[in-house]
Amino acid sequence: MVTERNAKVRKVNSPLVSQPLKTSPATGATLASLGFHRSIPLMHGAQGCSAFAKVYLIQHLREPIPLQNTAIDQVSAVMGGDENLSEALQLLCEKQSPELIAVMTTGLTEMQGCDLFRVIADFKHNHPQFANTRIVSMTTPDFVGSMQTGFCEAVRSVVKQLVQPPTLRPRQRQQVNVLCSLGMTAADIETIKQYVEAFGLDAVVVPDLSLSLDGHLDEAEYNATSTGGTSVMEVELMSDSIMTLVLGDGLLDLAQWLKQRFDIPYQSFGMGMNMDVVDDLVMTLSRISGHDVPSWMTRARQRVQDAMLDTHFLLSREEYVIALEPDLAKGYAELLLSVGGRISQLITTIDAPYLSDIDADDIVIGDLSAIDLNNSHLKAVISNTHAAQMCEPQVPVLRAGYPCHDQYGNMDIRQFGYEGIRERLFALANLLLRNHKDEVPVHISAYRFEAHEVLQNEMAGFDSKEAR
Repeated sequence: MVTERNAKVRKVNSPLVSQPLKTSPATGATLASLGFHRSIPLMHGAQGCSAFAKVYLIQHLREPIPLQNTAIDQVSAVMGGDENLSEALQLLCEKQSPELIAVMTTGLTEMQGCDLFRVIADFKHNHPQFANTRIVSMTTPDFVGSMQTGFCEAVRSVVKQLVQPPTLRPRQRQQVNVLCSLGMTAADIETIKQYVEAFGLDAVVVPDLSLSLDGHLDEAEYNATSTGGTSVMEVELMSDSIMTLVLGDGLLDLAQWLKQRFDIPYQSFGMGMNMDVVDDLVMTLSRISGHDVPSWMTRARQRVQDAMLDTHFLLSREEYVIALEPDLAKGYAELLLSVGGRISQLITTIDAPYLSDIDADDIVIGDLSAIDLNNSHLKAVISNTHAAQMCEPQVPVLRAGYPCHDQYGNMDIRQFGYEGIRERLFALANLLLRNHKDEVPVHISAYRFEAHEVLQNEMAGFDSKEAR
């Protein structure tokens, strides 16, 4: 939804961040890497860098994270860590034989001036026996960008370094590429796959967290690689697709690259959290496949319409604050605006160009300390656990984004599609109902007596009669 905006983007440049919203790009790259089959994210930096990302993701996902580290110490930081990286790559290839190793930098190795591309190229030349393991480099310094930029950089690097020229082979079913944003949960990705499958199309989902981080129990007691996701072969065959569907504007540039390189048309659908946008997606799938819209999908749309009617009087004309990464922030903004809500503040991590499409009173590039809790009209905040610790119980917080470590089932929360819109509307409406405050305070008369006071008065009157 593109509307006229009410405010300019305001950037807060503070020397001290007391309530951080931004997270390391390397953490986002680690998460994206887990959406590829039998992959190992390898963080080129100090052990503390990977320890933070690992704990952060484990708390949110409640799943083991197979993150490895090159263990740069004080000597390697000064003299160079190329040998650490080469040894780590050799060890992982020999012991685990993964399909993909995603090598990401940190602030330490970026400041050191490490040339990842050269080190990896030398390793491939010197160790041809490991040619079956794809090694992808990506730059994710801590001092540039946020978790979303690191996630997008990982997806961009994997696709650009692995995709092959079109095979031009005939296919039984047409194939589409689906580029998924950081804000999409496993349930969201599962839903878009169901939509594509309903029209008789094959989907190459990049990255596919619904197969690796959906909370399933694996047969093996321990896995050194991701337990599911999009395979390297599927990424290589992305050039055979007839269209690219972009879910999250952060990956729009990758779709443009595929268009320029392989002439694959693309279309962006934001986060798919607005009924008009989902309608456009459904009709696009129907057009390119030649199939009619399934009856169950029409039924799902009708249920969204009913949910909007049910929650309209509670959600409309109320003020909300959104504090999330840009893609997801725009998605929730479209959801709230579609039911007549007002966004008093939108706080995010980086100045993305598409923020200008959002109708909000105040758009802030900053941290959670920018939330105006003195706003008496504020009904709810949509953000993560850190915001909840700061805002509740004064203002209720609908959990979204990363990290949400004070609740279970974060990857089962559905936000995308007709089903996601309906479930999020009900979740927000129920949150407001549980925290409803009467506009007119209850008046207690001075002449009102409690039951025990009436009994006391009767006893006092009886005693006085006896005395007479």
